[in-house]
Amino acid sequence: MQKVIPPRLLVPYLRGQRTIISGYVYRVQDCDRLTSPRALVEALDLAFEGSDLSSDVPELYIMRWEARDVDTYVVPYGPHMGGDWSDSAPFAGNGFTTSREHVVQQFHTMPMPIPAGAQIIHLVRAERMFAHYDGLAWRPVA
Repeated sequence: MQKVIPPRLLVPYLRGQRTIISGYVYRVQDCDRLTSPRALVEALDLAFEGSDLSSDVPELYIMRWEARDVDTYVVPYGPHMGGDWSDSAPFAGNGFTTSREHVVQQFHTMPMPIPAGAQIIHLVRAERMFAHYDGLAWRPVA
């Protein structure tokens, strides 16, 4: 699974001040063709009003981890899809983002601890491993 880290949360994560993952998350395989910050922001609907991100952002940090407990992740369906979810952007209500160019399934997770083995990826023109979580702290990658 993966989640784009808002810029204001990168340092709190790295310093251990933030130790949970929550909110909208996405499968890595649904996003593997999104190789630029612009493509990822647009495909995941992350440039909504009030967001820290815009489609012209020059770089992104992405947290990735292996999903072990599938019950942790729910597909957020709105009433028009037979569900009971109601939320603000980037919520679409149909289980997918609103992108017309990319099909990306949307999941939601309640607050969960960062699993050991999680990674933070830095994306500019290409992906580069930035840090690795050993279960206690983030370790920078040289």
